[in-house]
Amino acid sequence: MHQDRQELVLKIVVEQYIRTHEPVASGSVVKKFPIPISSATIRNDMAALEREGFLMEPHPSAGRVPTDRGYRNFVDSLSISSAPDAQRRALKGILSASSGLEEGIEEAVKFLAASTGQVAVGVAPPISSLSLHRLEVVGKDPLTVILISDNGQVEKAGMENPGLSKEEIEKEVEKINRELAGSPISSLGRKVAAIPPSGPKEEKFLEALSESMEFGSQAKREVYVYGVNLAYRGMSGDFLAPLLDALEEQIALIRLMASISREGMGVAIGSETQSDSLSHVSILSARYGTEEWEALIGSIGNTYMDYPCAISSLRGVAECLSDFASQQFPSNPSDGSFNGE
Repeated sequence: MHQDRQELVLKIVVEQYIRTHEPVASGSVVKKFPIPISSATIRNDMAALEREGFLMEPHPSAGRVPTDRGYRNFVDSLSISSAPDAQRRALKGILSASSGLEEGIEEAVKFLAASTGQVAVGVAPPISSLSLHRLEVVGKDPLTVILISDNGQVEKAGMENPGLSKEEIEKEVEKINRELAGSPISSLGRKVAAIPPSGPKEEKFLEALSESMEFGSQAKREVYVYGVNLAYRGMSGDFLAPLLDALEEQIALIRLMASISREGMGVAIGSETQSDSLSHVSILSARYGTEEWEALIGSIGNTYMDYPCAISSLRGVAECLSDFASQQFPSNPSDGSFNGE
């Protein structure tokens, strides 16, 4: 019973601090407590929670504020459903008007930022998880390889010309497009190398083309960031500058988001990010996609964010984006697991 009471005290303190951003005094907790209780008892419980690392006193006699451990306890105790139906209907309407997956991701990120009042980050699927729409090879020497995926995503690479004319290159490329259109991009290099060459120069061309197709490990993933203006309003300069630095380090941010959401969706609070730049914010990350591939979408805000609202909004956006992505893509047998590497 004593432990249950302290759990409730902690919950009230966290909810009060999220709402007011001001240290919470024992008197405020007494007013919110569901049964009559003395201020002395609440003070003792708050002191115990401080000793255990769930609360801290920023200044003498200033009341208490939650620590990262306190927020973690609060978040782990939440039981949250998806976003409200009205919010989901609004986003589905926006997505249905989008011209393709990339525009859909961008619109979903904008919607999440507006819904939460926080920075929203969306990561497009790695091109290796998609299928080939068309391959083009242009230029003279070096040549430029242009790969267009089935969702319109474009990736480029360079390769040397082993001595083929423009017409000979076009002939080889058209043969590749006939045979491999719709194939998983992750397997393109291997499949190109297996195409029977029509001559020695063509064999060298196919070998060089195959080697240039390391899209799975080297391609840059498109990252969409919205709501930075909201961070300006909600954070002090001491906290904002490191956050903006972290947003610039997109590879590290993607890896962190992928780690947080290994189970589908997760939250890293302050020090849990293991990043000095992000030690004063919380990051929510979720996975979206189809049966064949996954990508990431997340929300970043103060550690005193409205967690129930933020988690609910992110879950709803990820679910809507997954439904939209499934409508955009035919199934293909590629391995699109997202490990953040």
